[in-house]
Amino acid sequence: MGAAKPNVEDGGERLLAQTIKNIARGDFGALDFLYTIPAVEGVAPRVAELAESIGLLTLKLEARDFHLELAADAEERLKELNQLKDKYLGIAAHDLRNPLSSIRGMSQMLVEDALDEETERAFLKSIHNVSDQMLTLVNDLLDVSVIESRKFSLRLAEQNLGKLAAERASLVARSAETKGIKLCSDLEDVADSLFDIDRMRQVVDNLLTNAIKFSASGTTVHLGCRQTAKGLEITVSDEGPGIPSGDIDKLFGTFQTLGNQPTGGEKSTGLGLAIVKKIIDAHGGEITVDSEVGRGTTFAVHIPLEPAA
Repeated sequence: MGAAKPNVEDGGERLLAQTIKNIARGDFGALDFLYTIPAVEGVAPRVAELAESIGLLTLKLEARDFHLELAADAEERLKELNQLKDKYLGIAAHDLRNPLSSIRGMSQMLVEDALDEETERAFLKSIHNVSDQMLTLVNDLLDVSVIESRKFSLRLAEQNLGKLAAERASLVARSAETKGIKLCSDLEDVADSLFDIDRMRQVVDNLLTNAIKFSASGTTVHLGCRQTAKGLEITVSDEGPGIPSGDIDKLFGTFQTLGNQPTGGEKSTGLGLAIVKKIIDAHGGEITVDSEVGRGTTFAVHIPLEPAA
């Protein structure tokens, strides 16, 4: 049997009234029927016009609610970004105040006091080192702010990851040697692939400098590069103190400083690994950590030959 026809003996007034009651009770499926009432046989013109007006009003209210929801989401995002800005400004002010005070004090002594040549060179070296620390912090803060604001994008070009790894190893070799750490590279021939060379330099630099930073004299840092069935792999292994299993999940959060301390008194912004993970994620890859307390840590970066569109 077919569906019963609506009762429109009164020109459809009771039909319209019942439909509006159903909508008011929360039966939003009745909205679909509301829009069809003007086409029902026997519905009076005045009832059809009223149904159309109510349907149009309902559509406008739905659109208003949708835009209000979008506005609420945008307001919440702005609030998050504002809190993030305040957090970064607070950290920048705290972490820049001490090095700036050191630079100011040493430079003032260089200008005003008669210092011997050895002291002057020591002061200038300290000023240079502290300036490097400040520049690293500022660059990391800028990188994180770009990533968090969702304006982060890659400049992909065909490059060779093995050659990039060799280049970065040669640049950090001196700092490893200064600490009495041996840097060994095992870089296989790999195919050219699409990646952002500047961002991948950041990745390799961060992993290598971290390994050196937390390694003791007389140990070895290993850098590897190879091609796998899934793409390309960069590994950085050290013989440092290792990371407790409970801390591994915290490694890639912003401003994370764990229990291990740099062996040479180096500074850390707590942002480097967070930036590394964002870069690898943007390439469609992944970064994994294998660590055991007292036996060292290995970071492995995997990226596809061609990032997904």
